[in-house]
Amino acid sequence: MKPIKRLLIANRGEIACRIIRSCQLLGIESVAVFSDADRDEKHVREADRAVYIGTSAAAESYLNAEVLIGVALKTKVDAIHPGYGFLSESTELIRRCQERNITFIGPSIESIAQMGSKINAKHIAHGLHIATVPGYNGESQGVKELLAQARRIGFPLLIKASAGGGGKGMRIVHIEDEFEGALAQAKQEALNAFGDDSVLLEKYIVRSRHIEVQVVGDSQGNVCHLFDRECSIQRNYQKLIEEAPAGNLSADTRQALFDCAVKLAQYLNYQGVGTVEFIVDADTGDFYFLEMNTRLQVEHPTTELVTGVDLVALQIQIAQGGALPFIQDDLSVKGHAIEARINAEDPGNSYLPEIGKLDLYREPIAAGLRVDSGVTQGSSISPFYDSMVAKVIAWGETRGLAGQRLLQGLGDFAIAGVKTNREFLMALLACPTFHQVLTTQYIDEVFPDGWQPWGEEVHLAIAAVALATEQETKVTGAFSGTPWQRLSNWRLTTGAGIPAVTRLYLRQGDSTSTIQLVGGSGQYVVTLVKEEQISEFNILLNLNKTRSQVEVSGSRSMLDIAINGSQVHLSSSKLNRSYQFLSLEEHLLKEASAHTDSSSVIRAQMPGLITDVLVCEGDAVQQGDIALAIESMKLVNNIVAPCSGTVSKVFCVAGDNVEGGTLLVEIESLTD
Repeated sequence: MKPIKRLLIANRGEIACRIIRSCQLLGIESVAVFSDADRDEKHVREADRAVYIGTSAAAESYLNAEVLIGVALKTKVDAIHPGYGFLSESTELIRRCQERNITFIGPSIESIAQMGSKINAKHIAHGLHIATVPGYNGESQGVKELLAQARRIGFPLLIKASAGGGGKGMRIVHIEDEFEGALAQAKQEALNAFGDDSVLLEKYIVRSRHIEVQVVGDSQGNVCHLFDRECSIQRNYQKLIEEAPAGNLSADTRQALFDCAVKLAQYLNYQGVGTVEFIVDADTGDFYFLEMNTRLQVEHPTTELVTGVDLVALQIQIAQGGALPFIQDDLSVKGHAIEARINAEDPGNSYLPEIGKLDLYREPIAAGLRVDSGVTQGSSISPFYDSMVAKVIAWGETRGLAGQRLLQGLGDFAIAGVKTNREFLMALLACPTFHQVLTTQYIDEVFPDGWQPWGEEVHLAIAAVALATEQETKVTGAFSGTPWQRLSNWRLTTGAGIPAVTRLYLRQGDSTSTIQLVGGSGQYVVTLVKEEQISEFNILLNLNKTRSQVEVSGSRSMLDIAINGSQVHLSSSKLNRSYQFLSLEEHLLKEASAHTDSSSVIRAQMPGLITDVLVCEGDAVQQGDIALAIESMKLVNNIVAPCSGTVSKVFCVAGDNVEGGTLLVEIESLTD
C-alpha cells in the first residue's frame, strides 16, 4: 500500500480537529472540508488546507460522497479519513475510493457491509455462538408479522432500526397498544436517517448495562482488544458519560467479553479500529451481543488515556499496510478515564436543543484533563449538525480520582451564549449512586421527576443587575440611540438624587417574571415577581470584562458574565445560565401575541426539517396528540397538539425546512 502524505478529513467539528492533531504528529498534511455553516470554524483554521463542499445541509455537503471524492482528486490526497458519523460506515464512499486508488482509513468494504445491518450482524454472532438478545431479526417487515413476533417475544420490547445507530429509529414499547404507533415512528425515523426503514425487535432488558470492547486488526491477520468501556449513562439512547475500564464487572465476565469481541473481529478478518457492543444484564450478569461499530467511537479518548495508544494514528498506520505495533500481552490498563459530553441543550426544558453563538468559551486546563472540541469563542452552534460542543475527559490512578478531576474540569469550563448540559453532567457525577453498579436507567433513577437547575431566582437577579449595570454605563457615556437607552431611566432619576428604578421582563415558556431593580452603580435591591411569588435580593456587582465579583446578602463569589444586547450569560464552577430580557414594549407585544395564539397554534421551537405531518385540516385532535415531527441537530422531536379541537390550517408538509417561530398548525380549540 502507498504511504499517506496528504489526507482529506471527510468530517467536521471536534473529530476533524482530533484527526488533524494525529496528522501533525505523523507529519501528514491535512485537508479539511467545510460547508456554509462551518466556513469560519476551528477545524477549517487548524488544517493545512480547507476546501468548500456545499451548503449547510449535511446531505449537500458532508454526506455527498461524489463531492468529497471530487475534492480528494482536486487536492491530490492519498487517503480519506471519515471520522465518525456521516459517511464513516458508507460502502459507497469506500467503493468510490477504491475506483480512484484513494486509501480509505477504515475497515474493508466487506466488514462494513457485514456489520452494517444489525440483522445480519446478529446472524453472524449467533453462528459464532455469541449470545444475542432474544428477539426477531427476520426479513418480513409487515406490520402484522412484526406484531405477531412482538407478542411472541413479550413486552416490554425494543424496536430498533437495522441500518444505523445513535438512538435513531429506536422505541421502547411497554404494552401492545403502543406497538403500532411506535413502529410507525421508528420506521419513519430510520428511513429519514439511514434511507432504510427495516427494523428488528428485541426483548427489553430493564436493568441493562452498555459495555463495549475496543478491537483492532491489521492486514497480516493480527487482532487484539484494547479492553472495555462502559457507556451505560445515556439519555434517549445517546451516550452522555463513558469510562474505561467498566467498573463493577467480574473478571470472568470481562474476559468473556474480550474473547467474543476478538472472535468476531477474527471472523471478519477485520482491518482497522472497531468497537463490539454488548448488553449486560445487571441482575444476572448474562451478556448479549448488540452490534459492531466499524469506525472510531466518540468515546475513544477514554481508551487512549488508559492504554497510551493513539487510535487515530493506529488507524492510519494500519491503512498503510502496517502491522500492529504490539501483541495482546504488551497491552495493559493503567488507571481510569471518564468522559462527559457537553451538549448544546436545555436539560431543564425537556433537553430542547440550543442554537446560537458562543459568546463565552474557555476550556479548563488541569493535570489529568483533556478536552476535545471543534469550537472556540465566537463559534456558532447551528441546527444542521449534532449538538455536541465538547468532550471533557479525565484520567486518574483510580476511578474516584478520575471522577473528581472530571467534576473539577466541568466546573472550570466557562461556556455562555447557549444553554448546555454542563450542570446536569456535574449533577450526574456527584450522585452517590455513580459509584455503584450503573445501568441505562441511571438518569431516570437519579432524577425520576426530571432535573432542574438550582438557584434560578438568585441567578436571574444577578443577570438583571449585570444588564442594568452595563446599560447604566452606556447611558452615562456616549448615547447610541438604542431602544434600551431610550427606555432607561437611570439618567432621569439618579440625576435628581432619587434611586434609579427600572423594570425588566423575562418570559420562560408560558410564564413571565417581572424584575424590579432599585439602585445604581452596581448596587441594587432586586425584586422578582413570578406567578404571585415574590423574592427580594440585595446584590452588589463589580462588573468586569473578565471575571466579575458578585455579593449576594454578604456572600461573595466570582462569575464570568457575557452580555450581548439584552441577553446575559452567567458561567461559574457551578452554573451556566442564559437570560433574554425584554423591555416593557417587547413584553407587552409578547403578551399580546401569546394571548392571541399560544393555546391554539403550533410553532417551530427552533429551525429544523419537518419529517412527518400526522394531521390534516378538519381532523379532530386531543391535547397531547402527536401532530408532527421535526428534526433538528440530528434528533427527531414529536410536536404535540397544545389543546383539544379541530385542525383548521396546516402550513407545512414533510420535507419542509422551517425557521424557529414558523407557524406550522392552527387548531380551533374546543374552549374558544
